[in-house]
Amino acid sequence: MTYRDLDVRLIQALQSDGRRSLRQLASDLGVSTSTVSKRLDDLLERGVILGFRPVVDYAKLGYTLIAVTKIKARGEALPSIVAALAADRSLTHVYEITGEFDVLVIGRFRNETEMNREIKRMLSLPGIEGTNTSVVLSAAKEGADVELIAELVEGRRGP
Repeated sequence: MTYRDLDVRLIQALQSDGRRSLRQLASDLGVSTSTVSKRLDDLLERGVILGFRPVVDYAKLGYTLIAVTKIKARGEALPSIVAALAADRSLTHVYEITGEFDVLVIGRFRNETEMNREIKRMLSLPGIEGTNTSVVLSAAKEGADVELIAELVEGRRGP
């Protein structure tokens, strides 16, 4: 088994249960604990794995409203708008996008009042020309992991 294959299998194992010990991972992968430790350190050092976090069910904590907002912005204001939005703790995703809109944000809120407050705050940012907000009715798929291809973990592109 190559390091590339082992790295993919290690990432997949962590995606399914990030709380497994190095010893459990080594046993599952059929390699030594020191090998798993070295590969994990390498993946962290290269920035392939960015960290370890719990998967939180925000709805169970009262954050039942998800809003997707597209934002039109003046070009010169875009960097400061993106920075201000990225700093907002109620927004879980901030993307610069192509097309009719310039930015797409996703936020989680406890109620419509919180959502409206956030939309008004966004509209008050200098350079924002308009927004279009949709409320998510249901999530068919959310937070899924991408199927990994070994070549991409090494930083090379496959065919």
